[in-house]
Amino acid sequence: MRSFPLSPGILAISLFLVSCAPPVSQYRHYYDTLSIYPGSGPDPALVRTIEKAKGSYPDRDRVLYWMDVGMAHDVVGQFAKSEREFRDAERMERQLFTKSVTRIALSYQTNDLVLPFRGMPFERVMINLVNSFNYAGQGDWNGALVETRKIREKLVRYNRRYPKATLAGGQYSRSESIAQELLARHNIPSNVHQLNHYTDDAFARFLSGVYQEAEVNTGGVDYQSAMISYRKALDTYRKNAILYGTPVPKFVVPALLRATDAAGRTGFRSRLLREYPSVPWVRETTFAKEGHIIFVGYDGRIFHLVPDRIVLPLPLFGTLSMVSFNLPKPAGGGTSVSDYRIDIRNDQSQTVASVHSEEAENLDAIGKTNFQDHLKRIVLREAVRAILKTTEEVVAQREGERYGGILGFLGAMIVGDVANVASDEADTRSWQTLPAVFSFAEADVAPGSYWVTVTESGGSEHVQKRRVTLTAGQYLLIRDVDGR
Repeated sequence: MRSFPLSPGILAISLFLVSCAPPVSQYRHYYDTLSIYPGSGPDPALVRTIEKAKGSYPDRDRVLYWMDVGMAHDVVGQFAKSEREFRDAERMERQLFTKSVTRIALSYQTNDLVLPFRGMPFERVMINLVNSFNYAGQGDWNGALVETRKIREKLVRYNRRYPKATLAGGQYSRSESIAQELLARHNIPSNVHQLNHYTDDAFARFLSGVYQEAEVNTGGVDYQSAMISYRKALDTYRKNAILYGTPVPKFVVPALLRATDAAGRTGFRSRLLREYPSVPWVRETTFAKEGHIIFVGYDGRIFHLVPDRIVLPLPLFGTLSMVSFNLPKPAGGGTSVSDYRIDIRNDQSQTVASVHSEEAENLDAIGKTNFQDHLKRIVLREAVRAILKTTEEVVAQREGERYGGILGFLGAMIVGDVANVASDEADTRSWQTLPAVFSFAEADVAPGSYWVTVTESGGSEHVQKRRVTLTAGQYLLIRDVDGR
């Protein structure tokens, strides 16, 4: 009896891929621990939940591990340790990006899960945005500014690569053509050249302005640069309102007016005042004499990815075969936190300032749109891979039936189906310790000592209280974290 042909190593690859599923149990423990919130802030046990799971992150997921453990250190206020983890993640991500190629065909004969995790563009950008809070938490405003400046450079570099993507052609030309027709017939969007809608980050632009103004005591403040940062932030927030349906925060225009006035741009300031006649703002000369509390809330939990199996009919060798492949799709994500109220009282228990936070960055909305852009680039690759494997399976079944009768046919079909399912596991790896939303507020007060109370609305509705002392021109970062 003649044996039927199978692709070399397909069973070994299939068994390997079965063990490739990304780790997920630590995220349940992470958010369970995050829900235990003592008055001093999140429990340091958060870090241990990730560190204990380190063995479940394979070598190819080192970047993901560093992202997760870096976020855990940041959340509990271990800023220096978090900065080191994020530095490792960024270094490795940069190496992987440099080594990556634009020809998508290299993945036709393998599965994305065997490739090193780099993250989607918005995830790679968040390394720098969160890391800026590590520097700000230590009072290093120049270090924080360096991190936000890296973001624009990253996004420009990423988006320059996508138009250069090409199909493999050659021996894959026919399969690529069939895949394109198959996807179009079933209205599944596909475009290997798909650009990202996420071309700039509004919150990072705004924070750049904040960090530039925070350097006033070192003489490094540049009002012209701060004005440009705030102006870019306003432009990007307006774009985001169209792309994601997110609001333009009220805190942007007063900052832009202040920096514009300080930069001596009277014409632009006049145009802004005509457009926003009722917006309250103060001049830089007054602002510089005050102390400034910067509040950032980490709200909720970003979406995660789950497998979505696609099954499409395709005529092959005169028979109707079913081509199937798995794609990742977003699930969950969001927050029940509505806002925070920050009350500042003096030693006589008099309220000297009270502000409410606003949504500054909807990571869940940005991430889902960024993921859909990513999906359009990879769906053709998955379809080509499925067509190649289905063709091999049909050939193997025919050969099995020809040389081994019905038993040979059944054997080829079973082995082919098992290998197909195992090797088509969707790549559902993602940075799950990110919040769904970043909130922001700023309170400006005269120099002195105060009690600051942060009261959360929605979520777990916890209250944070701390004593602070501010000098003229000093900035202080306060954060709150709620995974609900």
